[in-house]
Amino acid sequence: MCRLAAYVGDAIPLAEALYRAPHSLEKQAYQPREQIHGSVNVDGTGVAWWDGGDRTPLRYVTPLAPWQDANLPALSERLTSGMLIAAVRSASAGIAIGPANVAPFVVGDLAAVHNGRITGFRGALGRSLLSSLSADTYEQLHTINDSLAIFLTVVDRYEGNLVDATTEALNFVGGLVAENGSDATMNLVVGDGTGIVAVRHSVNAPLNSLYTVQQSTGSWVVSEPLDDLRAWEPVPEHHLVHLTSQGITTHPLEGL
Repeated sequence: MCRLAAYVGDAIPLAEALYRAPHSLEKQAYQPREQIHGSVNVDGTGVAWWDGGDRTPLRYVTPLAPWQDANLPALSERLTSGMLIAAVRSASAGIAIGPANVAPFVVGDLAAVHNGRITGFRGALGRSLLSSLSADTYEQLHTINDSLAIFLTVVDRYEGNLVDATTEALNFVGGLVAENGSDATMNLVVGDGTGIVAVRHSVNAPLNSLYTVQQSTGSWVVSEPLDDLRAWEPVPEHHLVHLTSQGITTHPLEGL
């Protein structure tokens, strides 16, 4: 599991998500409020952000907790962006520790983080999911974990429409999970430089929390509210939210 935060709007320091907010990801790493699996998120910290008009994101990941990294606190105060995805990691059983397994993952113009797990991924279910990838996308598999496999399933379907690609990918993964009699929590956040899509979804399992808030200066989607001041709204179960410079739109996951 993990805790995540993503933002679209006026440029802000990366530290706003990682360190500055009263309930920042640094705080959620050791004191999450709504996490249903695990109690801490100290197995890695990562952030991906888009720099101005460049569609290809930059990425910084470390296997350390936010307060342990020697460089990220200072860098995150100086680096600014109008679109970012950040996360702190709680490693799932059977998935290795190390920077290769720390989200956000980046392929081309896309970056993503997954909050959840697929039960039985290291068995037949995972083999089926990985074997479904195209040859070109399979080459991006630099490590073996369920989060990267889900993201690459989106990459395989992405042709410029992030909402459609994410919906089709999660419906496909969900079908495999059901066919194998397994379960999965699949809160997924994906960005492509023009917007960010976030999904609150699961198959045969309780759903993880996900919230949004929209202000005149920008919009957030987060695992847990970053403060107690703004009017954070829960994302409806099995729904997708799309954050762009125009605001937030919400859609049911099925049938888009």
